[in-house]
Amino acid sequence: MGGDPLSFLPRALAFAGLCLCLVAGSQLAAWAGIGVPGAVMGLLLLLGALFLAHHVPQSLEDVSAFLLRHLNLFFVPAGVGLMAYAGLVARDLWPILAALFLSTLLGLAVTALVFSWALKRREEGK
Repeated sequence: MGGDPLSFLPRALAFAGLCLCLVAGSQLAAWAGIGVPGAVMGLLLLLGALFLAHHVPQSLEDVSAFLLRHLNLFFVPAGVGLMAYAGLVARDLWPILAALFLSTLLGLAVTALVFSWALKRREEGK
């Protein structure tokens, strides 16, 4: 992300836009009282804005690529939380593992069914 010092401003604005989408999504989810996390609502707001713009600005693409390259840093708070609540996790380990296993199987099954359905539709359309 180096280069011209003046290129910092568009990237800072792009990052601020991402933060604004997150905050707006959280507020919208809280106001509407729906069970969708604010971050997901923020992503939907960002998707709508990009859809209306018909393209992804280069500065937003740069900031997003930077964040994705360093995505592993976002898992540090979750790891610290697991260590802080290790006793609770150990106490409920089997239900947690069962939920993870079943949700993974369900996700795989749904993905396979959707893929099969889409493949059949594509072959019928030829």
